[in-house]
Amino acid sequence: MAARRHRTRTSAWARVPHARAPAARRRAARAPPVTGLTLRAVEQRDVERVGDLNFVAFYRVALAHGLQPGIASPAESRGYIRHLLTIDPLGGTLAEDEGEVVGLAWVHPRGPVATIGPIAVDPRVQGRGIGRRLLERAVELAGRGVPQVRLVHESFNGQALGLYLHAGFRVVAPLLDLELPAGTAVAPAPAPRTVVVRPAVADDRARLVARDARVFGAPRPQNVDLYLGRGRALVAESPTALVGYALGIGFRGTGYLGSASADDPALLLALVVALAAELASHGVTVRTLVPATDRRLVEGLTAAGFRVFRACHYMVRGGGTAPPANYVLMNGDMM
Repeated sequence: MAARRHRTRTSAWARVPHARAPAARRRAARAPPVTGLTLRAVEQRDVERVGDLNFVAFYRVALAHGLQPGIASPAESRGYIRHLLTIDPLGGTLAEDEGEVVGLAWVHPRGPVATIGPIAVDPRVQGRGIGRRLLERAVELAGRGVPQVRLVHESFNGQALGLYLHAGFRVVAPLLDLELPAGTAVAPAPAPRTVVVRPAVADDRARLVARDARVFGAPRPQNVDLYLGRGRALVAESPTALVGYALGIGFRGTGYLGSASADDPALLLALVVALAAELASHGVTVRTLVPATDRRLVEGLTAAGFRVFRACHYMVRGGGTAPPANYVLMNGDMM
């Protein structure tokens, strides 16, 4: 917003804007760029401030469009920032104006592929060039000459879409963010008779990394290690060859399911439903990001109890096309 910011610290809830968001956005659009902006790496000492800003920014934009926020609480947001610092400690950039955190961006370099997310700007200073500066820094941190940079855009956010298109990103595929309410009783989806589905163990790591690299486009062993160590992983074998897998992890009441891949669409559905049932039984709401064009997977998941949370765009800068067949993305930031 163009209104002057207060320098006293306020809680995340107190900072959530209320009515007149469209008018505030118009005032911000006419405001001059922030000239004293400082960009620096996110550190452990920044978790509270960065987590609160991330919560406020996404809460506000969802509220402004009459949608349910994707981040349930400041505590959940702070937990996710700690997760990002664990998996990509050098990927976070924060923007400060006169010592106050006003923006956040994170990049996840994985060799020839880099993904970006989240990108968040304090609602009070949106429209003043902060998001553009953060996106430019994230692309820079992805590495000079990286063939492909990806991000997931929530399709209702026209302002962000304009920013990404102007920066050279293009929409290559529609996605659906699906949600399974906590405690939902999920009926199992049958796997092919020749396949054995079991929990992954440490000895499966090399095969999981290789299988995930095939569908993602680059190895990301640190991601697989996180799910093996702190989350849940299922593998499918026939008879001893790895023909599918599914990964999942939870953060303060929300579980994220993906990545997942399989040779057969029926097997992919069986893996995803089995892991979703396990996560939901622990009292967490399960979210998963799937290609909207995969009709069999979408229909199978909605029949199992998932509902559409929101629609998204899969966007790419550089080479690359839509996600491969029989694939569930890791989440909107890691893809």
